[in-house]
Amino acid sequence: MENHKSDIMEIFSIATMHILSTKGIKQNAIAKKLNIGTTTLNNYINGRRQGSESTRRRIADQLGWNYEKLLELGQWILRGNPPEKFYPPFVNSTKQDLSESISDATSSSKFSGTKTKRPDYATPQNTANFISVPKFAAQLPVDQGTFPDTDLVESDMMFHKNFLMKYGNPDQMALFEVIGNSMKPLLYNGDVVLVNLSKNNITDIIDGKAYAFRENRTVKVKRLSLQGTTLIVTSENSILYPPYIVDTGNFSMIGEVLWVGHEVN
Repeated sequence: MENHKSDIMEIFSIATMHILSTKGIKQNAIAKKLNIGTTTLNNYINGRRQGSESTRRRIADQLGWNYEKLLELGQWILRGNPPEKFYPPFVNSTKQDLSESISDATSSSKFSGTKTKRPDYATPQNTANFISVPKFAAQLPVDQGTFPDTDLVESDMMFHKNFLMKYGNPDQMALFEVIGNSMKPLLYNGDVVLVNLSKNNITDIIDGKAYAFRENRTVKVKRLSLQGTTLIVTSENSILYPPYIVDTGNFSMIGEVLWVGHEVN
């Protein structure tokens, strides 16, 4: 099986990230049980670090999955199938069968120019076109509050690299959870926002866009407008939270809000 290590790492990565994102499992909880650092675990999951097969099996166990079945899920996704319709396609598979199926899956998804008929997906997605963005434990208040500086990664989300690279360097982007409701209906309590941390200078402000910033010793997410040397802060709910002018001497940028995601009730 280890002869296909690079293929297995990709398959393991896409399956593991899917389970983490859909089940809401926290990486720091898994890292604690495995007695490894959260950053180390994140590197294993994202394929940036090639761990041993025994390490991948231990991670699969913490996710509540049989290791072989986890790899089968990754193959299923790589072939362009919808993950929610996965069923174990190799019930009695041997290591040789699994190794051959991994080779078939990666060769068909990466190198085949032909299109096959699929009921839900027209073409398979090559994971090389996607970039994993870390979601940090720190929360961004939309009203006011503290912003603890921490590198604790809770989970990851995959974005197409073309989307991220429109806005800059993906390595300078991160996900945070929003708390508070002053920015409804743009942002709701519990939403996840993608923030471009490289846009951290007042000269980067584009009038009317949403930014995360520090004001005095509090953190907020608001729309900003720079008119000459006057910086104006605006909430979506302008009746309860009217616009005001910021003292730029007590102001610092965190980053530009690029994207927001939330659950549908």
